[in-house]
Order: sequence, then C-alpha cells, then structure tokens
Amino acid sequence: MRDLLSLKRFQFTFCLTDRDDYIVDWDLTWFTLNYSPSHDASFPAHHASRHYTFKFKLFLDDLPLLEKLKITRPDLYIDLLTCRSCCIRKEDLMHLILCSKRRTPMHQIFQSYQNHLFSKLREAGDLADVDPTPMIRKLSSLSCWSISSSNWSSYALIWGCLPKLFIDLFEELSIPRQSAMKVVAAIHNNFIQKLRRRIWNPRTYDKSRWKNAMHITLKLKTTPQPSNLPASTYVPFSSLPPPTHLVTSRDSRTDWFKNSMTQAFAGWDVDFYSGRVIRYYVSIVASTLVGIYQRGRSREI
Repeated sequence: MRDLLSLKRFQFTFCLTDRDDYIVDWDLTWFTLNYSPSHDASFPAHHASRHYTFKFKLFLDDLPLLEKLKITRPDLYIDLLTCRSCCIRKEDLMHLILCSKRRTPMHQIFQSYQNHLFSKLREAGDLADVDPTPMIRKLSSLSCWSISSSNWSSYALIWGCLPKLFIDLFEELSIPRQSAMKVVAAIHNNFIQKLRRRIWNPRTYDKSRWKNAMHITLKLKTTPQPSNLPASTYVPFSSLPPPTHLVTSRDSRTDWFKNSMTQAFAGWDVDFYSGRVIRYYVSIVASTLVGIYQRGRSREI
C-alpha cells in the first residue's frame, strides 16, 4: 500500500488528509475494485471485460486521454490539441469530469449515485427500526458531491478511492461491515458503468470522428514511432516551426509572389492545429514555387 501511494498519480490523496468528511477507506477501495457485478439485462457478461478494463484504468489514471497520448505518440498528437468534445481545454482526467459538454450527464450520474445510497440507507433503517434521516443528511453533506477543479474529494470518488463514511453510516444502522461493503461496491460499480457509457463512450466517439478525419488509423497507431529517421524527414507535429522560420528569398522583387501565396491561405484554419500545420505546408509550397520562379528567371537572363 505504501509503495502504491508513493506513486505520483496517487499524490492527490494527501490533499484529503485535512478533510474530516473524506477519509479514504482503502479496504473498501480494494474490495470495490475487485468486486464482480452480477450479470443482468443492464450488465451482460460480454460487457464485463470492458467494465473491468475501464475501472482499473480509471483507478490507475491510465485512460488514453489526449494529454497522455501527446507524451506517448507526439508524432500523431500535436501539443496544441484540445478536447475533441468542447475544443477548448486540454484533455486530462480532470477535464474529462469537468468538460462543459458532459456537465449535465455528469451531474445526473452523481445524483443517481446519491439516490442509490439514500435508498439503501432507508432500507437499512427499516430493518433496524431506526430513523435514517440523520445518516442521509450526513451523507448528503459530503464535499465529494460538488464537482469542481479544486475539490479533490469528488476527484477521489470518481477515481475509486472511497470514503470511510460510506461504511460507517451503514454500521450505525447495525449492518455488518462485510454486507455494507458489498452494497457500496455494487453501487459504485453501477456508477462506473454509467460513467463509461454516458461520459467515456461519447467522448471516445467524438475523438474517433476526429481520428477518421485525420486518417489516424489503427495500423498507424500500432506502428512504432520512427526513431532512426533524420530530423529533416521525421518531424513531430508538436515541433513544427512557425512560419517566421522560413527562408527569405534573396530576390526582393519576388517577395510579392511568396507573400500573396501565404496571405491567400491565411484564412484557412482548422481547430486541430489552430492553423499551424496548414500554414506550415502552405509556406513550404510558396517557398518551392518562389525557387522555381527564380530558376526560370535565371535561365532567361
């Protein structure tokens, strides 16, 4: 456990040490990670592997988000690339949660999570003949239900680091700890399933449309990144030089030709590269044409 928490990806948990309302229960967390939901109409057996893969990648912060892909394949994903859903922010795990295009379903998923817990607390209260209202009030006051970029407890909940209070409330209603852990694990796995279907899958669809448009095929993604090509041949998108690095023609009388070519395409812009790649290649074409023009004039002279 200590080795795991020493990893950089789990350092955010230290931000929770000062919060009395969100103390991570690691026993509950491991139990939930290894929990196997029962198969029914809403969770068929052939979806189980996808569910487990997504759950563990989410917990290990290993989802193929764009900010990670820029590191692993800078030849395919430019550094300026933003979320393919909102096209505004860079896409990391925090943005996946906060993306403006996913705000409504994310709120609904959290509300469903709360409602499931409330329902089970009421059932436990009926069994114990105890009023569960104080427990429900305490549960609803947890900071993790408010999603924001500065709220690490909501981040921890989505990640799968579950709070001790979830179990404590059931134990206060005389529910055995093991039974309470099964209830919470089932509810959280239902939450993960909805997160995958309503947040991750639409996000993946938006990204796949962009990849198809950019001709980033499976074969291209599975081809190793070239390592033995000269720098002049293999240039990652993120390292493309700006247009100001172009070689200026020595013949000032031909500058109008080069400038007119660049200006003619100046309005051509795409969201993916913010126009950078197109301007880069247009400038190359313009420089080439200028060279041809100069060579033609030299022959005439």
